Amino acid sequence: MSTRKRRGALAVMSVLLAGAFTAPAAAAEAPAPRSDAPGSLSAQSAVPQGMPNDIVINHQITFSGGVPVGGWYTLSVFPSGAYNYSGHVHVSGFPSYNFSGVCVTRFTNGTAFVFMTSGRLHGTWEDGSRDHDWNRSGTRRAITDAWKASGGGWTTSCSNQVNASVDSMIDATIKRIGSVAQVISILA
Repeated sequence: MSTRKRRGALAVMSVLLAGAFTAPAAAAEAPAPRSDAPGSLSAQSAVPQGMPNDIVINHQITFSGGVPVGGWYTLSVFPSGAYNYSGHVHVSGFPSYNFSGVCVTRFTNGTAFVFMTSGRLHGTWEDGSRDHDWNRSGTRRAITDAWKASGGGWTTSCSNQVNASVDSMIDATIKRIGSVAQVISILA
């Protein structure tokens, strides 16, 4: 497959996957996902009180400027408190990169959950794996409590970068979603 066709297919897939940012129960009410900066995406939901609203985000990871890193991630958060943050990135070029991924979900009660991962992608010039895979699942009572306290309303913003400070990425991603009263971190 030519590079042009591959890029076109990735662009179409990204547009199709962007629709996954809004849970089905809120599709008609939620604003469309928006891109705030290269490598970052945001979504929101405004659900009437008492309606379940699963958060399921699927997205392709691509970088501009000739950075040969790509992949995907999925974030799922449920009213039961269960969550899963998983993904895969691969470097296909000569240089190595440090990859970082951050997704922040803030419920309307002000509680924010930070899902993050980081890893080294070894290029041709360095021994080691070209891939970084993550898959973190669990259940947190704090997610259930935040869900109930907010009536299911949430905002999510995700960022993926190479060779960037994870702390500054987290700060920037939290600022994009608005003020928070409490931050709870979940490492992947």
